[in-house]
Amino acid sequence: MSPDSKTSTKATAENDLEAVSHQLAALREDMSRLAETVSAIAGRRGSRMVADIAEGFDEAKHYAESKGRSAEAQLEESVAAHPFMTIGLAVGAGFLAGALSRR
Repeated sequence: MSPDSKTSTKATAENDLEAVSHQLAALREDMSRLAETVSAIAGRRGSRMVADIAEGFDEAKHYAESKGRSAEAQLEESVAAHPFMTIGLAVGAGFLAGALSRR
């Protein structure tokens, strides 16, 4: 091998190493920008998701309250329509609870 080819090979290797180093720096910068973009998107979606969940809980609460009131009204109507059956059921439930508590 001639001295010129060794110098040329060394220069080519240094150039390749420098090119790879620049590409890695560019890749790091691109990855950093990508991470920032993904974080921003996740933050916006997370905020929307929290708002949607809160709204869903609020709707569920109102639904449960209205159904509870409706069930309470139906129970009152049933007791008013059938008072003796209600008393009989209460007595039966009391006897059952008493029998189970003795065991």
